[in-house]
Amino acid sequence: MERRASCMARRLAHLAILAAAWSSSCARNAPPPRISGALDAAMHGVVAVATTHDDGSVTLCSGAMVAPNLVLTARHCVAQAITAMPACDSMGRSHNGAHLGGDLDPSLIGVYVGPHVSVLSDAPRARGVRTVHPSTRVLCDADVAFVVLDRNIDDVTILPMRLEGPIETGDWVVPVGFGGGRANQIGTRMPRGATAVLTVGPGANSHTGAVLGPHEFEVDTATCRGDSGGPAIDIRTGEIVGVVSRGGSCEASGNHVYTRVDSYSGLAQLALAVARTDNPQVAMRK
Repeated sequence: MERRASCMARRLAHLAILAAAWSSSCARNAPPPRISGALDAAMHGVVAVATTHDDGSVTLCSGAMVAPNLVLTARHCVAQAITAMPACDSMGRSHNGAHLGGDLDPSLIGVYVGPHVSVLSDAPRARGVRTVHPSTRVLCDADVAFVVLDRNIDDVTILPMRLEGPIETGDWVVPVGFGGGRANQIGTRMPRGATAVLTVGPGANSHTGAVLGPHEFEVDTATCRGDSGGPAIDIRTGEIVGVVSRGGSCEASGNHVYTRVDSYSGLAQLALAVARTDNPQVAMRK
């Protein structure tokens, strides 16, 4: 009797594993859901973030308005880079040393609004007065930053952040940024269509080569130059669940890595508090 019960338990466990694998396979192979009108409207909260460097060059990234005077973006978009590409492991540790130097002057960060922007001819709608970000100088597992602005931008959509509840493999998101889609027309805001989350860290995807720390996830749809710092928006809730960090080429499938927003809920709450103060420069950075 005990032997029969043990056999039955093993069979049930095997069936559970098969069911989980079937469910995961169905999530990956299911047709992408349609983008709702509400989510389409939310894309107007995605802005261009341009940073001027000491040599006069300008880096164009993307960001999301999460308060009238607060932008969520990637840290590598608003800091001094000392490496071209971070090399990371599944624990979120760097294999090539520090990736960032000192902070850039926040006033060198301009925010631009609209479906098409040109940093050479357009005037920024606002400039930074402070950046709020993790204290590490490594981008692995921590490529996220907030920019407090010198004024409110009142005619854009304010996007909610998912600060509680993790992203999961098989969830559907819409990446949005100013990389101009597959044509890579930099300066044009473009959603990339619904894409499934392939892998959630910590771990690695042997099919795509993505290595993910505990606070990162991977999507399939390519993100291009200019999309860095742009949000991944949950197609069901309209919440920002991730920020573009790094990845493969613009044409590649997979290995497009995002920093999870819920992993930095404390930083987000701090940034929101700083943005609400009359003098944000006196607030302490995490």
